[in-house]
Amino acid sequence: MIPATVSQLVADKFQQAQASESVVFKKLDAKNVKDPKSGMRYSVSLVPSLSEKPEFGQTAEGDDPLANSEPELTVLEDLDGSGDLKLVLNKYPVTENHSLLITNKFKNQLDALSPEELTTAYRLVCKMDNEDENKRHLVIYNSGPASGSSQFHKHLQLVEIPRNFSPFQDVLTNGKDHFLPNLKQEPLQDGKVSFAHFVLPLPEDADEVNEDLLAMCYFSLLQRTLTFFQDWLNETPDLVKSYNLLMTKNWICLVPRSAIKAKTLNVGFNALGYAGILLIKDQESFDKVIENPAVVNELLGECGFPNTEGVKPNEYNY
Repeated sequence: MIPATVSQLVADKFQQAQASESVVFKKLDAKNVKDPKSGMRYSVSLVPSLSEKPEFGQTAEGDDPLANSEPELTVLEDLDGSGDLKLVLNKYPVTENHSLLITNKFKNQLDALSPEELTTAYRLVCKMDNEDENKRHLVIYNSGPASGSSQFHKHLQLVEIPRNFSPFQDVLTNGKDHFLPNLKQEPLQDGKVSFAHFVLPLPEDADEVNEDLLAMCYFSLLQRTLTFFQDWLNETPDLVKSYNLLMTKNWICLVPRSAIKAKTLNVGFNALGYAGILLIKDQESFDKVIENPAVVNELLGECGFPNTEGVKPNEYNY
């Protein structure tokens, strides 16, 4: 069982790690902006310390940094008593208290999440949210070389959603009851954004959310997500399956990915970008996004696939 005080444990560990310089964290500037065309809101942060973080493929073959025991970063060796996952601070955090859920035994980041991993992640979000009603948290999973993942060892990430900011998925699911997709009812998509994404609202009562329900939500969205790679195989034969998962206490979302970095601007995205949380390494790109927020919708589209809102499943070969 996840400790009831897990949020405080994470916060205390982060303060210690900052004091000992065990984490590399420096956020110079942050602004909230809105794209008048799509209606998308973005929380844009200038985080030059991300330049020190290794990117996908830069870790030496056979090296597994996430398997290392780092007491100065470890919050819980066994998160929930199952022995499956440990909770560790991210050495390169993008927010305060940015944490990783890492499998204790090596599993591949290309693999699908297990129902147990999904459920533990959901329960962790609930505990973190419940401990401080002024904070909301988001779990992400970056899978595949175009997803923004930098390590092969399976891990999810836990971040606090910026204050006074709501991901577009909040608006999309607002007032909607939980459902599982079928031939008559497709997952939710916002037709105003450029990129394909699949969203399901979760039951309002967290006690109704169990392993089976989360697994059915995830795998139904994953099936639709992976369809894009079949459809684009002839046009882009070297495309490797990649996607982002985002999950809060209220909803679950999957986004198929075609590229890690945009073509128009030197900006890359992991799952956070598809919640509207943008982490930018250099001042020039940061300034361009602040000056013209509408460019972000274009950048996100370049790294994903075209939006399929309103398209019936058989029309994209599901």
